[in-house]
Amino acid sequence: MLRHILHQTRHFTTTLPFKSSFKPSPSPPRLPKEDQETFESLTKASMGAFSTSHLQSPSPNTNNTTSQSTSNTTATTSKNNTNMKAEDLLSELKHKDLLTGGEKPLFEGERNPVTGEVGGPKTEPTKYGDWSFNGRVTDF
Repeated sequence: MLRHILHQTRHFTTTLPFKSSFKPSPSPPRLPKEDQETFESLTKASMGAFSTSHLQSPSPNTNNTTSQSTSNTTATTSKNNTNMKAEDLLSELKHKDLLTGGEKPLFEGERNPVTGEVGGPKTEPTKYGDWSFNGRVTDF
C-alpha cells in the first residue's frame, strides 16, 4: 500500500529550468596563467583609451638608485607626452561654434523684423530650404 501511495505522488515545481541565451561558439584558445595575469594587469592599468594611467609598475631592481631615477624620468616624460597628445586631441575636437554657444542670432530683441513674430526663435530653423509639415521638417 505504501508503495502505491509513493508512486502516485507528483512533483510540482514553480521554477522553470534555466536556459542560457549564449550558445557554444568558437573562441580563441585560453592564455597561459602568466600571460592572463599580465593581460589583466595591463587592462587595469590602462583605464580606457583616452585617460592617462596613474598606476606605475614597480621597477625590477628596487635597490638600484640609478634604475629608479631612470624609471622616474621615463615615467615623467611619458606622462608629459600623454598630456600633450590629449591637448592636441582636444584642440582638434573643438568647433568654432562650441565656444560661442552655437549660431549667432539673426536679430536682437523679442520681435523678428522679417516675420513680425514676437518671442520666436532668434535663428531661422528652415534657412536651408527645408519644408515643415505639421511640425516635422523634411528636406527633399
